[in-house]
Amino acid sequence: MKFFKKTALACLLFTAIAMTHPAAANAGWFSRFFAKKAPVAPSLSQIYPIQDDKSFQDVEKVFHKIPFNAPELEYSILLPKDWKTKRTIQADSVGGGLSQEIINEVAHYQSPVINTMKANVVIETIQLSREISAKNWLKNYIYRNGCTPQGKLVALSEKKATAKCITTMNTNAVYTHMLAAINGSNLILVKFETPLYLTGALNFVAQKALDSFKFILATDHPIEQQKFFSFANAVQFSYPVSWVPNGLDTSDNNSMYMQLFSESTNGLSGRKRIDGMIRFMVVRRDSQTSLKKEAARLKSYFNSFLGLKFTKLVSSEKVPASKRFLFSRYEIYKVSKNETSHDQEVRIVALGSKSWYVFAFLLTPTKDDSFYTWACNTKSFDMIIKSIH
Repeated sequence: MKFFKKTALACLLFTAIAMTHPAAANAGWFSRFFAKKAPVAPSLSQIYPIQDDKSFQDVEKVFHKIPFNAPELEYSILLPKDWKTKRTIQADSVGGGLSQEIINEVAHYQSPVINTMKANVVIETIQLSREISAKNWLKNYIYRNGCTPQGKLVALSEKKATAKCITTMNTNAVYTHMLAAINGSNLILVKFETPLYLTGALNFVAQKALDSFKFILATDHPIEQQKFFSFANAVQFSYPVSWVPNGLDTSDNNSMYMQLFSESTNGLSGRKRIDGMIRFMVVRRDSQTSLKKEAARLKSYFNSFLGLKFTKLVSSEKVPASKRFLFSRYEIYKVSKNETSHDQEVRIVALGSKSWYVFAFLLTPTKDDSFYTWACNTKSFDMIIKSIH
């Protein structure tokens, strides 16, 4: 009994000293016996060894294909040589399989097993019917397909853009690197899909793969065929064939007008609907005209004829124009017809040469109201303005 008391007293004294001694307290004396060591997370190279240019070059392989036997779709992409091509069912020709409404899968590549999981590269294509930038097409695709964007969408050019997003497939989260590339009237979408756990380990390979993608026969052709129009010897420009001329008046060669409509068909009624309008006004410069007078006449046209109220100036800047024009202006406004109607957008361009005033404006739904229509309309308008000479 005495031994037990002495032993217990010694233990209590030892514990008290340990708890009050700073070094002992900080060291966590008991943790060396009871605490579990924190697991060391595997490095990216331990999960997947390709993490730099050298290791990628050692295993890279060119994957090449001509979807639908269409020269404008022929492409190549670099992937590790141990990736496999999965069978993809497609039609034999563009006419038989390529759609303007549905995106078609044309190739599918799959990685070997990485930590019980696999990554995929899916290549899809669609034929475009309206002018649009790759960035805006990709942005619309992300919105419509329920992707959660990761970081900024990047426009590499008017015809190429990249983005990253997270989606859910069969209850599994997937991180996707995407590239949209336009060639002529065709768009190819490259999707590098990785299970969320493999995102960091495969980030380098995903970036290298998307950077390597290229069309074999790249072209500068626009998406749509272009038509040429001339206001006598005053102004010439080209416009996409989907825009229909309307309201042409060149009877007075001192003051000429012309309109273009963008139309779509209502799927239920079959009726055509106007989705956008471009109007040109060309006025000869003389002692009776001035920029101020013509701007006032244009404002009266908006207020009285179209019944539009200008609510906000969005931007005002110079527009790249032919050297023959002494001044230029490009302004964007929000407008509305009344308090209950949807806002619309007006883009106005004013150009002045030694002999002519040239006004052109676009009336379109806003991007918040109809993003795809807005993206197509603004792209077409900017192409038309750029073509003026």
